[in-house]
Amino acid sequence: MNTYASGGSETAEYLYYALNELDKQCSIWPVRGGSTVTKRGYYAGPKRIESYSLHIVKEGTVRVEWDGANSVTLSGGDMFCLFPKRTYTYYAIEGAAPPKMNWIVIDGPCAAEMLNLTGISGEKPFLEGIWTQEAERVLEGLLGLMRGGETGNANIRSLEMQSHLYRLLAALCRTAPQTHAMDTADWVKQSMSYIRQHASEGITVQQAARAAGMNRTYYSVAFAEKAGMPPSEFITGVRMDAAKRLLEETDASITEVAYTTGYSSLYAFTRTFKNRFSLTPTAYREAVWKGI
Repeated sequence: MNTYASGGSETAEYLYYALNELDKQCSIWPVRGGSTVTKRGYYAGPKRIESYSLHIVKEGTVRVEWDGANSVTLSGGDMFCLFPKRTYTYYAIEGAAPPKMNWIVIDGPCAAEMLNLTGISGEKPFLEGIWTQEAERVLEGLLGLMRGGETGNANIRSLEMQSHLYRLLAALCRTAPQTHAMDTADWVKQSMSYIRQHASEGITVQQAARAAGMNRTYYSVAFAEKAGMPPSEFITGVRMDAAKRLLEETDASITEVAYTTGYSSLYAFTRTFKNRFSLTPTAYREAVWKGI
């Protein structure tokens, strides 16, 4: 649903999105959005909202104040966010061109975390020079979907909204300020997660290093220092843990277990398993099932 308002200091379009059950299962969702063309003397607040409201300054200049002690002056290409349950005031500056803005309000259990990826936070609820043509196209698409109202299939509309929201966040992340380089512990943790996800697909150390954006030699040394074992050993451990679960909990054949855990042959799997546990896969299964 959309409505228009024209007052003494602005002309605004308000777009409202009706949540459905599929939206509520997602990490984030849109609440409302719109645009405003302000005039001299424009003033909003002090006010609080219940969600996260991203305001994009397209033209002109706006002064933003929050929590009674912080303020910033923003202009075209900048963005600020109203965080839930905090007091904000923003207004046109006397002698400067009044702002023209778009906004999108989002909510959801991961909204704050997602916004933090872009560099926006409660401590610094604004970003300068982050808005790009890509972000503009995505936001216009998102607002266009909201203008379309509740016609058509609600689930398709929800999925389209999700797609646009994530594309918007991705566009903002591309120009997000890099406050610090990822330290070794961070990328090793991410690499471990990557290996756990793909070990059963036959991932190699070279592929894991490439995914981490490093050459294999440096990757292997740094990984071993932080993880306490080389990446090849970690990959084997993940596969062997998966193999044990399959042997204990399913009746899958040994050959099936071998291929399921990323091995190219039954021989390679059996040899690795026996070297690690001093039992063949068959003997291990029999011992477990007999309760030995």
